[in-house]
Amino acid sequence: MKKKSILLTLLAAIVFIACDRDVVPLPTSIEHFTVSSSKRVKFAKGNLQYHPASGQWRMAEAQHVYLGDPLYDVDGWEDYFPWNPEGWSIGEWRTLSSEEWHYLLTFRTNAPKKRGLVSIEGINGLALLPDGWKRPSGILFYADAEDYSTNAYTFDEWAVMEKAGAIFLPAAGHDLGERIEGLGTEGYYWSTTAYDDLGAWNVAFHSAGIGAVYGHNKSHGYSVRLVRED
Repeated sequence: MKKKSILLTLLAAIVFIACDRDVVPLPTSIEHFTVSSSKRVKFAKGNLQYHPASGQWRMAEAQHVYLGDPLYDVDGWEDYFPWNPEGWSIGEWRTLSSEEWHYLLTFRTNAPKKRGLVSIEGINGLALLPDGWKRPSGILFYADAEDYSTNAYTFDEWAVMEKAGAIFLPAAGHDLGERIEGLGTEGYYWSTTAYDDLGAWNVAFHSAGIGAVYGHNKSHGYSVRLVRED
């Protein structure tokens, strides 16, 4: 497995202000997600990706795609990032704060009923359901599921869920510099909020459950999913 410590060191110093020519346009979620008493957002439909050789940024082509697996032909693209003090962003798209993640997962109306671990043809991750969720006919969803196998979907079934507004965050693992851990079993997504000089808050989930906000080392390479206020 290749090392990514050089990339992480480089990215840690970047204030990410992307020009239009360097970014592929971002598809957005259909429905809204409340992240505070006064803010609603839409999610980008894929994790953030970066190509060091060209300096280009883009979103993953689908919600379930992540590049950490060394068997996947990524053609030089990366999708693990250290914590960014400015917050990863593209124009009006940005990273949620820890308070916003916590509100989304814990305090919005019926929050426990609008999240759960899922598997899409063996690709594990966390499903987030929009504020106005209406379950599609013929598709089951067990809310707040804490085991990936509880909600198992085919790609066609998930396409129906996505059309109804569901968001999927893949369990892409994390980059520790010398090795990648948790591929397919753990998911870590950055917030913009630091908790001290060395650590920052993130959302984490794994087969034992969903953590609204955890604190981890800023140098670790985690996934990023951007949002846009709408």
